[in-house]
Amino acid sequence: MSFQETLAAQHRACDAEFAKIEQAAHRRDWVAAANAAQAFIDDTELHFHYEEQTLFPAIEMATPMATGPTSVMRSEHAQMRELFDELRDAIGRHDASALADAADTLLLVMQQHNVKEENVLYPMADRTVAHSLLVRLEGRKGVA
Repeated sequence: MSFQETLAAQHRACDAEFAKIEQAAHRRDWVAAANAAQAFIDDTELHFHYEEQTLFPAIEMATPMATGPTSVMRSEHAQMRELFDELRDAIGRHDASALADAADTLLLVMQQHNVKEENVLYPMADRTVAHSLLVRLEGRKGVA
């Protein structure tokens, strides 16, 4: 398996969790929305942690000019984390409008972010980074 396949699959799994938030909110089931949001955030944070602590540093070591793209990815992770807070806050207030706004923004940021990772960084990792890092990722529990 490749970084591209493994990490893109994680993106799809996080997308599926994200959809559960919107479905629950549409039903006005705030408990289910809160649970779905927490599952989505937990899975996404595991993904971010692997990238920020393991993959990005390995890419930067192998390809020093990759520091620019990985810096952008870290910045986008921070932006998404802020939106996670907005999601939780809107759910806590049972504010469907605020939730929709935060979800729409987060979805746009995630889609653009994932395209960049899947089309640039992951192929770069497949070309330059030791696959022992991928074996460590695939062996982790809780990451789809």
